[in-house]
Amino acid sequence: MKARILALAVAFCALWSTPAYAWDELGHRVVARIAWENMTPAARARAVQLLRAAPPRTGLAALMPSQGTEEERMRDWFIMAAVWPDMVRGRDNPASVYGHSDWHYVNFFWQVGPDGRPVDRDDIPRAGLLIDQAQRIAGELGNASVPDSAQAIDLAWALHLVGDAHQPLHNNARITAQDTAGDRGGNDFRLGGVYPYNNLHGYWDSLVGHAVPWAMADRSESDYVGSISRRLMAEWPRARFASRLLPGQFETWSREGFRVAQNAYPSWLVRNQRAPERYLPYAWNLAEPRIVLAGYRLADLLNRTLGR
Repeated sequence: MKARILALAVAFCALWSTPAYAWDELGHRVVARIAWENMTPAARARAVQLLRAAPPRTGLAALMPSQGTEEERMRDWFIMAAVWPDMVRGRDNPASVYGHSDWHYVNFFWQVGPDGRPVDRDDIPRAGLLIDQAQRIAGELGNASVPDSAQAIDLAWALHLVGDAHQPLHNNARITAQDTAGDRGGNDFRLGGVYPYNNLHGYWDSLVGHAVPWAMADRSESDYVGSISRRLMAEWPRARFASRLLPGQFETWSREGFRVAQNAYPSWLVRNQRAPERYLPYAWNLAEPRIVLAGYRLADLLNRTLGR
């Protein structure tokens, strides 16, 4: 019994020490579900065809659900592929060769000026390859000269990176007296809670599940993802964003997130203390439209590249 308790304790310690990623699994699945609901039948069919061509070593085939109708299984396979780039980040993962930690973010630097307003530090080169990789992938998806096996990997990364680009703190590094080289997207802005609420980045990663709890009507994870996605699309219909899709303008997408991130540090959010209850609605108000817009922009990207 003591050995079992010790094993559980070790497992929980590993959980709490897990590094933060951009939007947690739920957030990425919601973005991908919104995209799927706004993709053309041709784009959906081609996306599934590409996933079927993924190299065995990637492990993408193993993400296909075993239950549900054929349509549901293909949809949920596509959605889980959005999480795959986080799954392969660990060195012990057999597919770690496909994991690239510096693809998940692009940090623009800033600091608070004497008047309390944000001051961009454009003299510091941006860090991270998110924009560069998104641009490359957009040029390869749908390109007949690129093998389907390579496009399958590109597709999974596209699903993930568009979500990452719209997590505001994945575009941001705030410079302070404590963080003279930037706070790494809020990872170094410590809070008083347990993981994922022990730093600002982790708090934002987990916003979706925190703000929209599991409902009694949700019989499965797929139901839960679907109900969140339908709720967000009803509150933020695609027509509302028709002029904001900005296809291919990946740097603009990230700089939008950068501007939002500059509002993620209100003066009443105190370092090394638990985030007050009012921070959740405050942060969700900033993040909610970013999540929906990510889904719509992802659908637009895939319709343009795979729906031809």
